[in-house]
Amino acid sequence: MTASASGADVPATRAPSARRARRMRFGTFAVLTLFLLVNSCLGPTYQVTTLRAIKAESRHLIATYPIYSADGWVEVPKSALPPAIASLEPKIVMLRRNKVLIIILPFFDGGWGYEIVERRDALSMLDGCYSEPYPGVFWHGPC
Repeated sequence: MTASASGADVPATRAPSARRARRMRFGTFAVLTLFLLVNSCLGPTYQVTTLRAIKAESRHLIATYPIYSADGWVEVPKSALPPAIASLEPKIVMLRRNKVLIIILPFFDGGWGYEIVERRDALSMLDGCYSEPYPGVFWHGPC
C-alpha cells in the first residue's frame, strides 16, 4: 500500500509544477512577442517636408556621388549622409545608378526602409511590398 500511496502522490506533486512551467513559458512568449511587435512595427514618415527633402537629397546623391563599383552600387558612409536622410537614422544607404536604398532595419528579405526611384517599374521587390507615402518615395517591409 505504501507503493500505491507514493505513486498516487507523485502525479499530484508534479501537476502544479508542470502548470507553473507552462504559465512561465506562455508569459515569456507573450512578453517576447509584445517586445518584437513594439520594436518592429516600423513605418514610414508621412511628413511631406521630410519626404520631399529625402527625395531631393537622393537625387543629389545619385548625381554627385561617384559609383566606381563594378556591381553598379556603392554604400554611402554615415558621415556623408545629407541631413534629411541622416534624420531617419538608417543602418545602410546604398546608391545605384537609378535609385537610392535607405535601409532602416535590415532583415533577411529586404528589411524595412525606403527606395527612391523615378519610375515604379524600377523597384527591386514585388510591387505589393511597397507603399508610396510621397511620389517617387516608396516604403517597404520584408517581403
